[in-house]
Amino acid sequence: MKKPIGWTTAVALASVLGTAMPAPLHAEKAQATDVKPMRITEEQAKQIALQQIKGRVLHSELDTENGVLVYEFIILTDQNQVYEVEVNAETGKVMKVEREDF
Repeated sequence: MKKPIGWTTAVALASVLGTAMPAPLHAEKAQATDVKPMRITEEQAKQIALQQIKGRVLHSELDTENGVLVYEFIILTDQNQVYEVEVNAETGKVMKVEREDF
């Protein structure tokens, strides 16, 4: 026959188990909220930009515009017009298409 555990042993065991569980659960929750969105690649952003303006990419860079990470492309068209196209680096959304005047 098993010997029953004493009251103090039961309380001690409950307190150890009670404090041991929240830490890992809290750590998992913190990791889930700290995950940053995946960034699209420069090549993906380039293809998105070229769908907006057909031409040849003269220059590209990753920059921040108003706190948003964007790929900037300078594109030369067949009509010798130059455009700047900005693509959101996290979502792939076109943020700006602007003709450059020289």
